[in-house]
Amino acid sequence: MQKDTKSLIFHTFIELLEKKPFDKITVKDIVETCEINRNTFYYYYSDIYDLLEEMFLKELNEISEAHKEGKSWVEAFIKIANVAYSHKKLINNICSSRSYNYLENYMYKACKFIVVDAVQSMAEGMLVPDEDIEFIASFYEYAYFGIASEWFRTGMREDPLKLATQIWLVSDHIRYALRKSEKRAKNRIENGDSISG
Repeated sequence: MQKDTKSLIFHTFIELLEKKPFDKITVKDIVETCEINRNTFYYYYSDIYDLLEEMFLKELNEISEAHKEGKSWVEAFIKIANVAYSHKKLINNICSSRSYNYLENYMYKACKFIVVDAVQSMAEGMLVPDEDIEFIASFYEYAYFGIASEWFRTGMREDPLKLATQIWLVSDHIRYALRKSEKRAKNRIENGDSISG
């Protein structure tokens, strides 16, 4: 029963977010729609932001699960983009609110998770210093975050598959950067230098 009530509150919040901006949703809206009292709401959630945080955490967990199933970073990005695209109104309602930073924080974490893992996987078996792996991953996570952020801010006009295909085009640049780092590291070893510095 408790789990059902919490789920009802969460799904009601999602439904309301599909209809109006986040800033316009109140605890009163949720409790009236759910036909519960305010104390019941506060038993499960401290405020509206708590619900928003849970929504994004659920998405991050799904990305993590997809990764465990062996999906590539491009597939993970397509999943994020498709979920966002299928909830276009919801995303637009967050973008048009003062709470856009919550969405940006989620996007950054998702991009970081996907890109860091992709770069580490590509670097496996290569002689690439850790600091170069970190720098390359950081460079591309900010690039992808910027692209995703702009896509959200402009109302997701592009098809998610097209966006993912365009991002996939530059994936070879990651490999190129890793090969370049490896070549430099091998040259240092040949010259008797340390590759850590």
